[in-house]
Amino acid sequence: MAEAPIYIHAAVALGPGAVPAGAQRQVLVHDLETDLRPLVRQVLGQALRQGSHFVELAAIGAKLCLGQIGKPAAADTALYFGTGLGQIRKTESLLDQVLPPGSGFAAPFDFINASPNMAAFHAAAAVGLSARNLTVAQDELSFERALDLAISDLRRGVTPAALVGGADENFFPRADYLRRLALHDDEIMGEGSGWLFLDRDANGARGELLCVERYGTGQNWLDAVGRRIAAWGEAAIRLVPGFRLSIAEIAALREALPGLLVVPYLPYCGVYPTAAAFGIAMCLESASVQPGLYVHLNRNAQDEAMLVALRVLKA
Repeated sequence: MAEAPIYIHAAVALGPGAVPAGAQRQVLVHDLETDLRPLVRQVLGQALRQGSHFVELAAIGAKLCLGQIGKPAAADTALYFGTGLGQIRKTESLLDQVLPPGSGFAAPFDFINASPNMAAFHAAAAVGLSARNLTVAQDELSFERALDLAISDLRRGVTPAALVGGADENFFPRADYLRRLALHDDEIMGEGSGWLFLDRDANGARGELLCVERYGTGQNWLDAVGRRIAAWGEAAIRLVPGFRLSIAEIAALREALPGLLVVPYLPYCGVYPTAAAFGIAMCLESASVQPGLYVHLNRNAQDEAMLVALRVLKA
Protein backbone atom coordinates (compact mmCIF):
# COMPACT_ATOMS: atom_id res chain seq x y z
CA MET A 1 0.00 0.00 0.00
CA ALA A 2 1.31 3.45 -0.92
CA GLU A 3 2.34 5.65 1.97
CA ALA A 4 0.20 8.70 2.72
CA PRO A 5 1.66 11.83 1.14
CA ILE A 6 3.02 14.58 3.38
CA TYR A 7 2.73 18.20 2.28
CA ILE A 8 4.71 21.33 3.13
CA HIS A 9 2.70 24.49 3.67
CA ALA A 10 5.29 26.89 5.07
CA ALA A 11 9.07 27.20 5.15
CA VAL A 12 11.50 29.65 6.73
CA ALA A 13 15.29 29.76 6.53
CA LEU A 14 16.92 32.15 9.00
CA GLY A 15 20.67 32.51 8.61
CA PRO A 16 23.53 34.63 9.98
CA GLY A 17 22.88 38.34 9.92
CA ALA A 18 19.22 37.78 10.92
CA VAL A 19 17.99 37.90 7.33
CA PRO A 20 15.02 35.55 6.83
CA ALA A 21 13.97 36.78 3.39
CA GLY A 22 15.62 34.88 0.54
CA ALA A 23 15.74 37.82 -1.88
CA GLN A 24 17.84 39.87 0.57
CA ARG A 25 20.53 37.29 1.33
CA GLN A 26 24.18 37.93 0.62
CA VAL A 27 26.99 35.42 0.26
CA LEU A 28 28.90 35.26 3.55
CA VAL A 29 32.53 36.33 3.39
CA HIS A 30 33.45 35.92 7.07
CA ASP A 31 32.08 34.61 10.35
CA LEU A 32 29.23 36.76 11.66
CA GLU A 33 28.27 37.49 15.25
CA THR A 34 24.64 38.60 15.20
CA ASP A 35 22.54 40.35 17.84
CA LEU A 36 19.07 38.84 17.37
CA ARG A 37 17.31 40.94 20.00
CA PRO A 38 15.92 43.56 17.56
CA LEU A 39 14.48 40.80 15.35
CA VAL A 40 13.06 39.06 18.43
CA ARG A 41 11.10 42.18 19.34
CA GLN A 42 10.00 42.66 15.72
CA VAL A 43 8.80 39.08 15.21
CA LEU A 44 7.61 38.09 18.69
CA GLY A 45 6.41 41.52 19.78
CA GLN A 46 8.52 41.47 22.93
CA ALA A 47 11.93 40.49 24.22
CA LEU A 48 12.55 36.91 25.33
CA ARG A 49 13.26 37.36 29.03
CA GLN A 50 16.41 35.40 29.87
CA GLY A 51 16.25 33.73 26.45
CA SER A 52 19.62 32.70 25.04
CA HIS A 53 20.85 33.37 21.52
CA PHE A 54 20.11 29.73 20.67
CA VAL A 55 16.56 30.05 22.00
CA GLU A 56 16.11 33.24 19.97
CA LEU A 57 17.16 31.46 16.76
CA ALA A 58 14.57 28.74 17.31
CA ALA A 59 11.71 30.98 18.46
CA ILE A 60 12.08 33.49 15.60
CA GLY A 61 12.14 30.74 12.98
CA ALA A 62 9.13 28.92 14.41
CA LYS A 63 7.09 32.12 14.63
CA LEU A 64 7.92 33.22 11.08
CA CYS A 65 7.09 29.77 9.74
CA LEU A 66 3.67 29.43 11.36
CA GLY A 67 2.91 33.02 10.42
CA GLN A 68 2.88 31.95 6.78
CA ILE A 69 -0.10 29.59 7.07
CA GLY A 70 -2.52 32.46 7.69
CA LYS A 71 -4.35 30.90 10.64
CA PRO A 72 -3.53 29.56 14.10
CA ALA A 73 -2.14 26.04 14.09
CA ALA A 74 -4.28 23.31 15.62
CA ALA A 75 -3.68 22.94 19.35
CA ASP A 76 -2.49 19.35 18.90
CA THR A 77 0.18 20.27 16.32
CA ALA A 78 3.44 18.58 17.34
CA LEU A 79 6.87 20.22 17.33
CA TYR A 80 10.04 18.37 16.33
CA PHE A 81 13.37 20.11 16.75
CA GLY A 82 16.84 18.98 15.70
CA THR A 83 20.14 20.38 16.97
CA GLY A 84 23.65 19.07 16.62
CA LEU A 85 25.45 21.19 19.22
CA GLY A 86 22.67 22.71 21.33
CA GLN A 87 23.34 25.54 23.75
CA ILE A 88 27.04 26.16 23.11
CA ARG A 89 27.18 29.67 24.56
CA LYS A 90 25.18 28.96 27.72
CA THR A 91 26.99 25.68 28.29
CA GLU A 92 30.35 27.44 28.01
CA SER A 93 29.18 30.13 30.43
CA LEU A 94 27.95 27.48 32.86
CA LEU A 95 31.28 25.65 32.78
CA ASP A 96 33.17 28.89 33.36
CA GLN A 97 31.12 29.40 36.52
CA VAL A 98 31.30 25.93 38.05
CA LEU A 99 34.86 24.92 37.11
CA PRO A 100 38.05 26.48 38.56
CA PRO A 101 38.84 29.31 38.67
CA GLY A 102 35.09 30.02 38.72
CA SER A 103 33.02 30.42 41.87
CA GLY A 104 31.70 26.86 41.76
CA PHE A 105 28.10 28.09 41.59
CA ALA A 106 25.95 28.42 38.47
CA ALA A 107 23.62 31.32 37.76
CA PRO A 108 20.07 29.88 37.79
CA PHE A 109 19.09 31.00 34.30
CA ASP A 110 22.38 29.84 32.80
CA PHE A 111 21.80 26.45 34.40
CA ILE A 112 18.27 26.24 32.99
CA ASN A 113 19.18 27.52 29.53
CA ALA A 114 22.08 25.10 29.14
CA SER A 115 19.52 22.37 28.37
CA PRO A 116 19.15 21.98 24.57
CA ASN A 117 15.42 21.26 24.77
CA MET A 118 14.77 24.76 26.14
CA ALA A 119 14.85 26.01 22.54
CA ALA A 120 11.99 23.70 21.55
CA PHE A 121 10.06 24.76 24.66
CA HIS A 122 10.39 28.46 23.82
CA ALA A 123 9.64 27.86 20.12
CA ALA A 124 6.40 26.10 21.06
CA ALA A 125 5.49 28.86 23.51
CA ALA A 126 6.11 31.52 20.85
CA VAL A 127 3.51 29.96 18.55
CA GLY A 128 1.06 28.69 21.15
CA LEU A 129 1.71 24.95 20.86
CA SER A 130 1.39 22.69 23.90
CA ALA A 131 1.23 19.17 22.44
CA ARG A 132 4.01 16.70 21.57
CA ASN A 133 7.43 18.41 21.74
CA LEU A 134 10.61 16.51 20.93
CA THR A 135 14.26 17.52 20.61
CA VAL A 136 16.50 15.27 18.50
CA ALA A 137 20.30 15.41 18.69
CA GLN A 138 22.11 13.25 16.13
CA ASP A 139 25.14 15.36 15.18
CA GLU A 140 25.13 16.35 11.47
CA LEU A 141 21.91 14.43 10.79
CA SER A 142 19.83 15.90 13.63
CA PHE A 143 17.35 17.74 11.41
CA GLU A 144 16.92 14.79 9.06
CA ARG A 145 16.19 12.51 12.04
CA ALA A 146 13.65 14.97 13.45
CA LEU A 147 12.00 15.26 10.03
CA ASP A 148 11.88 11.48 9.65
CA LEU A 149 10.20 11.14 13.05
CA ALA A 150 7.65 13.82 12.21
CA ILE A 151 6.74 12.11 8.92
CA SER A 152 6.32 8.78 10.69
CA ASP A 153 4.02 10.31 13.31
CA LEU A 154 1.96 12.11 10.66
CA ARG A 155 1.46 8.92 8.67
CA ARG A 156 0.49 6.93 11.78
CA GLY A 157 -2.00 9.57 12.86
CA VAL A 158 -0.10 10.46 16.04
CA THR A 159 -0.41 14.14 15.15
CA PRO A 160 -2.49 15.98 12.51
CA ALA A 161 0.26 18.51 11.75
CA ALA A 162 3.90 19.08 12.56
CA LEU A 163 6.21 22.05 12.92
CA VAL A 164 9.71 20.73 12.21
CA GLY A 165 12.86 22.76 12.74
CA GLY A 166 16.58 22.62 13.15
CA ALA A 167 18.96 25.18 14.63
CA ASP A 168 22.51 25.61 15.84
CA GLU A 169 24.44 28.67 16.99
CA ASN A 170 28.00 29.72 16.32
CA PHE A 171 30.48 30.58 19.05
CA PHE A 172 33.41 32.97 19.32
CA PRO A 173 36.33 32.75 19.28
CA ARG A 174 36.35 30.49 16.23
CA ALA A 175 39.12 28.32 17.70
CA ASP A 176 36.80 27.27 20.54
CA TYR A 177 34.03 26.37 18.08
CA LEU A 178 36.47 24.20 16.13
CA ARG A 179 36.80 21.94 19.17
CA ARG A 180 33.18 20.97 18.57
CA LEU A 181 32.98 20.94 14.77
CA ALA A 182 36.03 20.81 12.50
CA LEU A 183 36.01 23.38 9.70
CA HIS A 184 38.40 24.05 6.84
CA ASP A 185 40.04 27.48 6.82
CA ASP A 186 37.86 28.59 3.90
CA GLU A 187 34.57 27.47 5.53
CA ILE A 188 32.34 29.99 7.28
CA MET A 189 31.36 29.20 10.87
CA GLY A 190 27.64 29.30 10.32
CA GLU A 191 24.49 29.36 12.35
CA GLY A 192 20.82 29.39 11.52
CA SER A 193 17.31 28.13 11.97
CA GLY A 194 15.18 26.34 9.38
CA TRP A 195 11.51 25.36 9.79
CA LEU A 196 8.80 23.51 7.85
CA PHE A 197 5.08 23.17 8.57
CA LEU A 198 3.71 19.79 7.49
CA ASP A 199 0.35 18.05 7.29
CA ARG A 200 -1.52 15.60 5.02
CA ASP A 201 -3.68 18.17 3.21
CA ALA A 202 -2.68 18.87 -0.40
CA ASN A 203 -4.81 22.01 -0.65
CA GLY A 204 -2.59 25.07 -1.00
CA ALA A 205 0.62 23.12 -0.38
CA ARG A 206 3.94 24.63 -1.35
CA GLY A 207 5.64 21.26 -1.69
CA GLU A 208 5.42 17.54 -1.05
CA LEU A 209 7.90 15.53 1.01
CA LEU A 210 8.64 12.36 -0.92
CA CYS A 211 11.00 10.54 1.42
CA VAL A 212 13.63 10.67 4.13
CA GLU A 213 16.01 7.74 3.70
CA ARG A 214 19.10 6.51 5.55
CA TYR A 215 22.09 4.83 3.92
CA GLY A 216 24.23 3.00 6.48
CA THR A 217 27.95 2.83 6.88
CA GLY A 218 29.76 0.00 5.14
CA GLN A 219 27.63 0.16 2.01
CA ASN A 220 28.35 1.97 -1.24
CA TRP A 221 25.77 4.60 -0.42
CA LEU A 222 26.79 6.97 -3.22
CA ASP A 223 25.85 4.40 -5.89
CA ALA A 224 22.65 3.57 -4.02
CA VAL A 225 21.68 7.24 -3.85
CA GLY A 226 22.41 7.64 -7.56
CA ARG A 227 20.12 4.74 -8.40
CA ARG A 228 17.42 6.12 -6.10
CA ILE A 229 17.53 9.53 -7.75
CA ALA A 230 17.55 8.02 -11.24
CA ALA A 231 14.46 5.97 -10.38
CA TRP A 232 12.35 9.13 -10.28
CA GLY A 233 12.98 9.36 -14.03
CA GLU A 234 12.89 13.14 -14.26
CA ALA A 235 14.98 15.20 -16.64
CA ALA A 236 15.63 18.08 -14.23
CA ILE A 237 16.55 17.06 -10.70
CA ARG A 238 18.18 19.50 -8.31
CA LEU A 239 20.79 18.26 -5.84
CA VAL A 240 21.06 20.26 -2.62
CA PRO A 241 24.39 19.11 -1.12
CA GLY A 242 25.08 19.16 2.61
CA PHE A 243 28.38 20.33 4.04
CA ARG A 244 30.00 16.91 4.39
CA LEU A 245 29.32 15.97 0.78
CA SER A 246 32.68 16.34 -0.97
CA ILE A 247 33.34 17.95 -4.35
CA ALA A 248 34.34 14.52 -5.68
CA GLU A 249 31.07 12.96 -4.47
CA ILE A 250 29.01 15.71 -6.08
CA ALA A 251 30.97 15.27 -9.32
CA ALA A 252 30.36 11.50 -9.23
CA LEU A 253 26.61 12.03 -8.90
CA ARG A 254 26.60 14.55 -11.76
CA GLU A 255 28.51 12.11 -13.95
CA ALA A 256 26.07 9.30 -13.15
CA LEU A 257 23.04 11.55 -13.59
CA PRO A 258 23.40 13.80 -16.65
CA GLY A 259 21.35 16.95 -16.26
CA LEU A 260 21.59 16.96 -12.46
CA LEU A 261 21.58 20.57 -11.25
CA VAL A 262 23.32 21.66 -8.05
CA VAL A 263 21.64 24.15 -5.71
CA PRO A 264 24.18 25.50 -3.18
CA TYR A 265 23.00 27.01 0.09
CA LEU A 266 26.04 26.90 2.38
CA PRO A 267 27.40 30.22 0.99
CA TYR A 268 24.36 31.88 2.61
CA CYS A 269 24.35 30.19 6.01
CA GLY A 270 27.83 28.78 6.59
CA VAL A 271 28.64 25.37 8.03
CA TYR A 272 26.87 24.02 11.12
CA PRO A 273 25.30 20.64 12.02
CA THR A 274 21.68 21.44 11.15
CA ALA A 275 22.39 23.53 8.05
CA ALA A 276 20.17 21.02 6.18
CA ALA A 277 17.13 22.68 7.77
CA PHE A 278 18.17 26.03 6.30
CA GLY A 279 18.95 24.52 2.88
CA ILE A 280 15.72 22.58 2.52
CA ALA A 281 13.61 25.51 3.71
CA MET A 282 15.45 27.87 1.35
CA CYS A 283 14.43 25.68 -1.59
CA LEU A 284 10.81 26.39 -0.72
CA GLU A 285 10.80 30.00 0.44
CA SER A 286 12.78 31.78 -2.25
CA ALA A 287 10.74 33.78 -4.73
CA SER A 288 13.06 32.61 -7.52
CA VAL A 289 12.79 28.88 -6.77
CA GLN A 290 11.81 26.63 -9.65
CA PRO A 291 9.12 23.94 -9.16
CA GLY A 292 10.39 20.39 -9.48
CA LEU A 293 12.25 17.64 -7.65
CA TYR A 294 14.88 18.61 -5.04
CA VAL A 295 17.13 16.13 -3.26
CA HIS A 296 19.13 17.08 -0.17
CA LEU A 297 22.00 14.76 0.65
CA ASN A 298 24.43 14.80 3.55
CA ARG A 299 26.42 12.37 5.66
CA ASN A 300 28.01 12.35 9.08
CA ALA A 301 31.57 11.74 10.22
CA GLN A 302 30.80 8.00 10.48
CA ASP A 303 29.84 7.92 6.76
CA GLU A 304 26.15 7.40 7.40
CA ALA A 305 24.17 9.29 4.76
CA MET A 306 20.62 10.64 4.70
CA LEU A 307 18.60 11.74 1.71
CA VAL A 308 15.59 14.06 1.83
CA ALA A 309 13.55 14.32 -1.38
CA LEU A 310 10.81 16.87 -1.94
CA ARG A 311 8.81 18.16 -4.82
CA VAL A 312 8.45 21.93 -4.91
CA LEU A 313 4.99 22.78 -6.22
CA LYS A 314 5.20 26.57 -6.03
CA ALA A 315 7.33 29.29 -4.48
